[in-house]
Amino acid sequence: MRPIGIVSILREQTPGPNRSFAYLMAAAGNNTGNLLFTNAIWEQIPGPKERVGFAFDPEKVNSTMRALVFPAANWFGAHVDLADFADRVEQLDIPVVMIGLGAQDQDYRSHLAVPDGTLRFVRSVAERSKTISLRGHYTREVLARYGIGNVTVTGCPSLYCSLQPDAERKLRKAVAMNEGPTLLHSTRFSARHRDFIDTSSVHRDIYRYAFGTRSDLLLQSEFEEISLLTEASKKPDIDRELATLMTELYAAPSWDALQDYLHRHARIFFDIPSWTAAMTSYGRAFGTRLHATIMSLNSGVPAMLIHHDSRTREVCELADIPSLKASKAKLDDRAIRKHLARADFDRYLKTRQRNWDIYKAFLADNGLL
Repeated sequence: MRPIGIVSILREQTPGPNRSFAYLMAAAGNNTGNLLFTNAIWEQIPGPKERVGFAFDPEKVNSTMRALVFPAANWFGAHVDLADFADRVEQLDIPVVMIGLGAQDQDYRSHLAVPDGTLRFVRSVAERSKTISLRGHYTREVLARYGIGNVTVTGCPSLYCSLQPDAERKLRKAVAMNEGPTLLHSTRFSARHRDFIDTSSVHRDIYRYAFGTRSDLLLQSEFEEISLLTEASKKPDIDRELATLMTELYAAPSWDALQDYLHRHARIFFDIPSWTAAMTSYGRAFGTRLHATIMSLNSGVPAMLIHHDSRTREVCELADIPSLKASKAKLDDRAIRKHLARADFDRYLKTRQRNWDIYKAFLADNGLL
């Protein structure tokens, strides 16, 4: 039997002096949260599989693969033009399946101006599969405006990978005990954006709260901090201007104090096993990162997501992930513990099982089980 091709990033990496920092991050899609849904799909599809590069040869794929799978993310939006994918998929005559597509929008009221290349790509996949897997109902509504209707709302595939033995029992026990330290996480890419530092937001304030309380902080796409903590070659220079910006971002008294904090309390993972193992030392996780939240829950650790855009909100609503609006988030230990104590994790677990059944049916309908 010919294998199923999966167009994906690397499933894990080992940082080292012979690997460039730019490659290390690019191979994770510049955000280590991508590792979670990528590995989930690899584990959920049985049988022979092969990784296919993003610049794949359509003729070769047609002749060597029985189907092609795209682990997707928040690709349906104004921010990305996937014309190159469209050009390649339009040449395929094998089934093509997209899993976990989401719309990227500030809220549910916007009208997304999606680039023609991205529209061509999604339509070409829809023509070659029974349905496309979507992260939530808002994405379904957005695709319907563009005439794409053969879809199944499954949520993100990362929701359905238990990473610790007896994770559900451990989650219920941890909720009842409400003990242990909190792991914080926030959303940011470059620290060079002055507006991010000068504008009050829950994202910025989490970095400041983490430093002020010396809480552990999970990093996923913060290039500057990750470069300080990761062994790699050709790491970006942090000049005086950037060091000043980062110090202001964290409201640290000095660059030396910030570096000391990051080395003691920041966490970065380039593989799923070490990430989930580390999670078991925490009593809860709290912040704005979707996959950091899902990783915590899948590891049996209570977590609450601060939803801040359509992407995070629709997954929370579909999956009943404990969450709250950014405007209602209070950053102090007592408030965080109270938020978690009030969350309905039993509802989350029941919804997870129901959605898992829908997701498995989607995989079967598209010939992937």
